[in-house]
Amino acid sequence: MMKNRKLYSIVLFLLVALHPAFAQSNKVIVRGVVIDSYDNSPLPFVNIMEMDADNRFISGAQTDMNGEFSMQVSAKAGTKLVFTFIGFEKQVVPVDSKKEMRIVMREESKMLADATITASRIVNDGMMNIKERNMTVAYSKIETKELEELQVASIDDALQGRIAGVDIVATSGEPGAGMSIRIRGTTSINASSDPLIVVDGIPYETTIDADFDFATADEEEYAALLNVSPADIEEIVVLKDAAATAIWGSQGANGVLQIKTKRGSIGSPKITYTFKGTGVFPQESIPTLNGDQYTTLIMEAKQNTAEAGIANVMSPVDFPEFYYDPKNPYYYYNYGQNTDWAALVQKNSFTQDHNVSLSGGGEKARYRMSLGYLDQGGTVIGQNYNRITARMNLDYYVSDKIKVLTDIAYTYGDNARNYTTTVLSSAYTKMPNMSLYEWTVDGQMMPSYFSPEETPQGAWSKVYNPVAMAEHGKQRLLSERIVPKLTMQYYIIPNQLTYQVDLAFDINNTKTNKFLPQIATGRPMYETSVNQAYDSDSKSFTVQTYNKLIYTPNLGDDHDLTAMFAFNTRDARSESMNITTANSASTSLTDPSTPSKLTGDNALGIASSSSQTRSFAGMFSLNYALKDRYIFGTTVRQEGNSKFGANYRYGIFPSISGRWRLSSEEFMGNWEFLDDLSLRASYGVNGNAVSGNYLAYSMYNTYAYQYMGMTGVSANNMELQNLRWEKVHQYNGGFKFAAFKNRINIDFDIYRKRTEDLYFKNVTIPSSSGYNSISMNVGTMDNQGWELSVLTTPLKTKKWTMEMNMNIARSVNIIRELSPYIAMESGVTTSNGNYLSVVQIGQPLGSFYGYRYAGVYLNEDETIARDANGDKIYDVDGNPVYMRFGYPTIDYQFQAGDAKYEDINKDGNINYLDIVYLGDANPLFTGGFGPTIRYNKQWTLSAYFYFRVGNEVVNKTKMDMESMYSMNNQSTSVLRRWRHEYNSPEEAPADLLPRALFGYGYNWLGSDRYVEDGSFLRWKSLTLSYNFNKEKLKALGLSDLKLHLTAQNIFVWTNYTGMDPEVSIGGSNIYLVGYDQTRAPKAKDVSLGMTIGF
Repeated sequence: MMKNRKLYSIVLFLLVALHPAFAQSNKVIVRGVVIDSYDNSPLPFVNIMEMDADNRFISGAQTDMNGEFSMQVSAKAGTKLVFTFIGFEKQVVPVDSKKEMRIVMREESKMLADATITASRIVNDGMMNIKERNMTVAYSKIETKELEELQVASIDDALQGRIAGVDIVATSGEPGAGMSIRIRGTTSINASSDPLIVVDGIPYETTIDADFDFATADEEEYAALLNVSPADIEEIVVLKDAAATAIWGSQGANGVLQIKTKRGSIGSPKITYTFKGTGVFPQESIPTLNGDQYTTLIMEAKQNTAEAGIANVMSPVDFPEFYYDPKNPYYYYNYGQNTDWAALVQKNSFTQDHNVSLSGGGEKARYRMSLGYLDQGGTVIGQNYNRITARMNLDYYVSDKIKVLTDIAYTYGDNARNYTTTVLSSAYTKMPNMSLYEWTVDGQMMPSYFSPEETPQGAWSKVYNPVAMAEHGKQRLLSERIVPKLTMQYYIIPNQLTYQVDLAFDINNTKTNKFLPQIATGRPMYETSVNQAYDSDSKSFTVQTYNKLIYTPNLGDDHDLTAMFAFNTRDARSESMNITTANSASTSLTDPSTPSKLTGDNALGIASSSSQTRSFAGMFSLNYALKDRYIFGTTVRQEGNSKFGANYRYGIFPSISGRWRLSSEEFMGNWEFLDDLSLRASYGVNGNAVSGNYLAYSMYNTYAYQYMGMTGVSANNMELQNLRWEKVHQYNGGFKFAAFKNRINIDFDIYRKRTEDLYFKNVTIPSSSGYNSISMNVGTMDNQGWELSVLTTPLKTKKWTMEMNMNIARSVNIIRELSPYIAMESGVTTSNGNYLSVVQIGQPLGSFYGYRYAGVYLNEDETIARDANGDKIYDVDGNPVYMRFGYPTIDYQFQAGDAKYEDINKDGNINYLDIVYLGDANPLFTGGFGPTIRYNKQWTLSAYFYFRVGNEVVNKTKMDMESMYSMNNQSTSVLRRWRHEYNSPEEAPADLLPRALFGYGYNWLGSDRYVEDGSFLRWKSLTLSYNFNKEKLKALGLSDLKLHLTAQNIFVWTNYTGMDPEVSIGGSNIYLVGYDQTRAPKAKDVSLGMTIGF
């Protein structure tokens, strides 16, 4: 009974809240919203006049910053409201009995004082609304209506190539994988280069502090936007220059990606359901050797090594796996196959995406709630991602002066992944003559996987049975996130002075479970790799507050002013705990808390950590426009952050910007075709906080490891009181051109970003200090470039419309200064498979250094060293000097069939003196383009293409699969390997590879042989959609019905020889930027979807 009473009370409350207020005898209160017909965005400062039946003025009002209004008007017959706004057609609406209004304003162009005035829309910088015509900064805005037919788990995938200067690259094609996002390049070496994500005015936690252990955290698991359903997003604004981002202080140093979610509006309740069903298909695999070809290769490699006197000749006794002897049936059956492992671990899959929403509202309250479910299939066995999202918001008018907005978002994610990230790469290199299932000695195939304790490839995770590992080696990432937010707006002076307070929480819990059963490895039960269980729990809690005072006075037609003073606080806490155990009694006991082995191996044990950061900031921002021509903006923010010591805890970040609208000047004449021609310029400073917490304190760690039977405490980091903010100075200049009633829109920007006091962690110091490394501010780095966006409507008739969207950007990264006392390099040039990665003055971050590959020594004569003139070199005794590697330390003499490297200094010795710059992972150009064709307002056909040009990629897949150095399988390209001497280059194949050498030689050193042009043009999407006639749908009780067919990742034009040229630019290791590590490429998919409105 009590529950029923509560339910009745709630229902009654909602009915009262949504019901129109009771009118006075001769007055009614009318509320509503005024929107732009172009994009349904709210229009602020629209003039509203109450007129009586004789067209006499009675009273007036204006819409607020959200395009909303509320006024008391006469209830007499003939009363009407007149809505006027510069650049828009006048709207006259009878009051009658209407108390809720939704006014749609249509744009017009008209001459005022010989200047063309075009209507201004609204852009929100996350703190306050500014008229689009008054924006003085570099930004881009995109409506998600253009993207709603695409099947993506996160919105950043759909944004690829659509925004100039925003480089978005997939980390892999696995379900739930994230995207690496860079706005105007990489601004830091070890601090974050990821942009700030802002959702409905509140920063969204996406980064992981360096000293916080999220267990197996990596850029794929913690995708920045995976917790925000694309179906809930209304629009996205990208803030690029420092004048735009200065208001966000240290958080905005790398640009800001601002998301506005959908909210309720005045109208009857509306239910919308969207479904997308998608077939997912893996990309074409790398062709590999079959069992017979592989056996021939291994025997040849062993033979070549034996001839060099390094190893014994291969024999059936030592390697029965390669002799196919029926008298030895175990090896004959289990190692006499032709197994295509890559085909076995990959599969077609299906993705389903459901979303349902309810929205509506009245004069007192507006609401929207949505529920979404995503089941994303992967193309590798054992991979799948499930997500449930729920979002609800309510806008409630407590009175004419107080408005309360509540938001709550919930996300549950279940990401099923392989135990290791190397399943696909191990499938490519696994012995193809080995059987998937075990065979008995009498030739009967058993249902159990063939997973011997050890094979000729060894006994470690990358050489286990790939299918067994994919099927049974489990990893699950479970995440649960709740983000509640409460906002109150108090209109101190209606439409002029508003006080707003925001309180937001972010509660994020993540749990990782991993289990490696014996069946996946085949190893003995006593080893710690058997029945190994891992469990981690990570929790983070963030609370943020914003207090804003926004002033928008009515200063007449010639002046437009928006000013804001605000301050905010942020408190972020996190903690984690993980445990690793092994050798549980059964594969059913997957929880590490069950009795199992905990100690005795450094890989096993318990660990925990916790951290907390706090920040406080005060800011002032102003935007002023004079006569719609001269526009000025400035922002000043002071911020304090607990990550720094007392000496440099606080930073001040100012910006200034301006815009001059030439098209409004009298000297421009009567150019009716010109809608807008304006110049803009800006300068600003952002700070970037260091990635680690507590660097200003001496920290100590405890470990479970024992020394002489005892555990203890050890120093972790040195106290660093003088560590400073990275400061990013940015200059920006640009122009906007719009003409022919906005059928041509061109935006151009040129910029320069300089990061000073670069933060670099793990700087090596003498161990006599008691520490191995410290963090320091070490140098200066520049990013400079330009951006061009063009939107045109070349065709616009009564039935046909064609739009063309194109953007292109250029960004150059250069290291300008570095401390001379710091060595910043990684890699060994004296061993195969490695490159030298160096952070070097005058070169970009992400550069590759290595040898120049010159082909293959076709015969013995070619191995003789040559001088600068090409003449042979002889010693004092007249004997020819042969090319060597690493003399005198290694002193390997090159033989016919070996890889040839360019002898830069012509000394006959290939060593570190022959290391050269080979390229870098930064693209010269990025962008995208695509047409959209509409017919009769019902049919829509759109396509989009995305490109990156001029970046190099280290093809590690090719390096590993053409090495012919180990027992790993190789690609079919090795069938073109050197096997005998050639007298001349004309005799040899043009694509000849070096000879096979097992565990010997230097045929796959890091060189330009594997550094490839990563340029590509990707056909990103093709969509055909149909909107049913709304008038006909009314008879069925429907308001909307749309069907669409979409194909994604259709084709890639590239010269890159790997699986996919789209290689991650992010990650925590700056020395591995641009390395293709054989992760699953982006899959092709085809989806059929529908949207139904009730």
